[in-house]
Amino acid sequence: MKFAQPMVAMIGVAVLAACADTPRLSPPRIAVDSVRLERITSTEARFGVNLNLSNPNAREIAVDAIDANVTIDDVPVGTATLRSPLRLPANGNASATLETRAGLAAVLRIGADLAQRAQEQKSSGQAMRIRYAVAGSATVDGGWSIPFSRSGDFWINAPIPAPR
Repeated sequence: MKFAQPMVAMIGVAVLAACADTPRLSPPRIAVDSVRLERITSTEARFGVNLNLSNPNAREIAVDAIDANVTIDDVPVGTATLRSPLRLPANGNASATLETRAGLAAVLRIGADLAQRAQEQKSSGQAMRIRYAVAGSATVDGGWSIPFSRSGDFWINAPIPAPR
């Protein structure tokens, strides 16, 4: 019995010391690099969202999922998702591409706005500015949620193709 109490105390000290040595992880940085119109048809529009991820930690981080709501010219077009999990290297960077598909209602609203703006800008020869907003979160290391958001512009240089 005399040996049990010191042994329990030593184990308790060892457990506390191990916890004290465990470094806290810093959240990875997630930046929206670009949003682009990939394709438009009569029933849907596809948008790609490119992200840059940066890991400030000395160990690899698993990025399990990324989901983000995408808005184009104030029209909600859908949720962009990561196709498959990725590994973010220790003190390193990675890129990810998300894809979202806008349904018919969003395509019609965006298309009508773009067609009107294209008609107005027809004589100017300038590229058309499209506003976007992306807001969501990444799930890393089995459940840690990291929020991110960005708004900006992308440009369409060519005339808007008629939906097929």
